[in-house]
Amino acid sequence: MAKDKERSINPAAAQRKQDKQKFLKKGKAEALARRNEKLARRNPERIQRQINDLKSIEKSGQRLRPRDKELLEALEKDLRAVQKAREALGDKAPKFAPFRGGSETDEEVRRIPMPRDTPPPIPRQHQRGQGGAGGDSERRGPHPLPPKPQVEHKTTYEAKPEIRDLRQEAVSRFIPAAVRAKQDSIRGHGKLLEPEEMDRLEKAGYHAGPAAVLRLRYNPLMLTKHSGCWMRRRRVSARK
Repeated sequence: MAKDKERSINPAAAQRKQDKQKFLKKGKAEALARRNEKLARRNPERIQRQINDLKSIEKSGQRLRPRDKELLEALEKDLRAVQKAREALGDKAPKFAPFRGGSETDEEVRRIPMPRDTPPPIPRQHQRGQGGAGGDSERRGPHPLPPKPQVEHKTTYEAKPEIRDLRQEAVSRFIPAAVRAKQDSIRGHGKLLEPEEMDRLEKAGYHAGPAAVLRLRYNPLMLTKHSGCWMRRRRVSARK
């Protein structure tokens, strides 16, 4: 049975499996090393001071808020992880300056040089004492108004579309010639009309505008023509 089992194992597959295990082991080791380096950069003394501050508040008799309790648990967990990471790195772990009871400013920030000269004194806007407010108000005068900006007059050209009444154009364009001639006649354009013809056109539905009616009534030529037609008809009827 042992010989059959050895024959069934593929040496190439076994090698691939072994290489995969080595690769996974190497990746885990690299991830752990990166995590230890990241945690070792944190100052454990600063974390311990934050923990002590929260515990001192709790010892003084004040109750910690739920958020402060969660923060205390997270700080204790981080402190254990930082100490473990620094122990894993050993001598390679970064070193921090001891706490001197001052501010928590980092060493790199402390190395920034300060300016040599002292800053200028801040001017006192409101003087204290007698006559301070009065003298200040006397020195202050009415503020001049800023000059008004000059507005440039610009000429703007715009083009609007020409609005056309297509229905009216269609009605006026596609009118029969006979209908158009009757419309022109009743409006006073073209030939002169007899009173009977005008009455016939009005009964047929052709109406002249007010301007055309005035033109027919007060045109002396048409009055003479109409009176002449009336006189001729009267003479003809008298002969009969």
